[in-house]
Amino acid sequence: MLVRFRVSNFLSFRKDLEFNMLVDSQKWHTEHVYCYKNLEILKTAALYGANGAGKSNLVKAISFLKKLVTKGDWSSLDLKPFRLDPSCEELNSAFEIEFVKNSKVYLYGISLQNHSIIEESLYETEIGKPDKKLFSRKIVNGKAKVELAWKYINNEQDKIRIEIYQNEFLKEYTPFIKLISDSTESFEEIKTAYSWFKENLLIVFPRTRPAGLAERLHKSEDFKKFAEGLICSFHTGISEIEVTQNDLDQFFGKDDKEFAEQIKKDLVREGSQIIPLRSSGSREELIAVLHDGRPVIKRLISKHANKEGKLFDFLIDEESDGTVRLFDLIPAFYSAISSETTVIIDEIDQSIHPSLLKELVKKFASDNNTKGQLIFTTHESNLLDQDIFRRDEIWFVEKDKNGETTLYPLSDYDIRADLDIRKGYLLGRFGAIPFLANLHDLKWGNYIEHEPSI
Repeated sequence: MLVRFRVSNFLSFRKDLEFNMLVDSQKWHTEHVYCYKNLEILKTAALYGANGAGKSNLVKAISFLKKLVTKGDWSSLDLKPFRLDPSCEELNSAFEIEFVKNSKVYLYGISLQNHSIIEESLYETEIGKPDKKLFSRKIVNGKAKVELAWKYINNEQDKIRIEIYQNEFLKEYTPFIKLISDSTESFEEIKTAYSWFKENLLIVFPRTRPAGLAERLHKSEDFKKFAEGLICSFHTGISEIEVTQNDLDQFFGKDDKEFAEQIKKDLVREGSQIIPLRSSGSREELIAVLHDGRPVIKRLISKHANKEGKLFDFLIDEESDGTVRLFDLIPAFYSAISSETTVIIDEIDQSIHPSLLKELVKKFASDNNTKGQLIFTTHESNLLDQDIFRRDEIWFVEKDKNGETTLYPLSDYDIRADLDIRKGYLLGRFGAIPFLANLHDLKWGNYIEHEPSI
């Protein structure tokens, strides 16, 4: 569960900037709060702002940190310092994230420059108590120097082992947390912290497609019931969803026999395979798997009923963009509801009707049985409603005159509990909206080429 995230000198973030899920002093919507010992954190957060303000950049910054930690090699990642100030090219780009895993709070930070990790650290934190350092890393005389908590160094053999990690395996572009996660040694807290990035942080961009959806629907009856209930409740016209299973050779036929043979070879090696359809622009996903030793193709089918109740099969490519988007979001919502996973969705309102989105977010925020977090960027002003959100769950994103992104929560403003915040936002009371004053001055007609008369 995310507590806070800080970033500096990355994309549109020049100065140190913080986004957090911490609770302010307001007393309503207490069902929106999770408690861990003395720590209270929020269940949801919505980020609003004009196009180009930096909402997506915040999601990209968190995604960059996740990839950095889980890949273990950031030399292939695209680190982009703040570009509107040339001096930032010589400064470190820094990321810090605090999160809860297995009821413990961890604080991880890393600083990068010129394809090298300059600093890295992991602490265990608790309100009212000193932070416990699990490890720290910094550059000393041109080389990475690592210090571990004394609990991991019980004898001389442990010291030698750490020196081997440091001198032989630790590269300038490799996070120490990733190196330790791959080891066979017992570094319980460090490995637990690493597992949060891999297992409990899910990021969804507008073009993200969930891999293996058909296979997951086929294997898990609970997941299928959840997906079916969600899709059907949105009145998409779908009455049921089904995963069909066909013999691989029969599915591809004689014309694609060579392609089918290659899939069979890959299945022996990998066990399952996502099959890209050859038709351009297809949104459908096929899964090839071995079922009782026999290669089969699994395909997601939606069923629509006519007025007599007779069901007809539809392919995913035959569904609307909004319905396909809902299918894409099903695994994310399932994770946020059923596990302590932080789900971050960029542009959640893409292709989804405002009324449906409002009910979905309201249901998640008010349900006492949810276990995870839902954080998203949006332009959908219908969600700006104090019946849905607390003040500290709404954040505004805007750029200043220097092109730097700034963040601030609605709780920074002293507002009444009955205030129409949607109206206030659209009137510019809280900032973070496009400046439209000069649109009427645009002389569009001056730029149109007039066809010569015949």
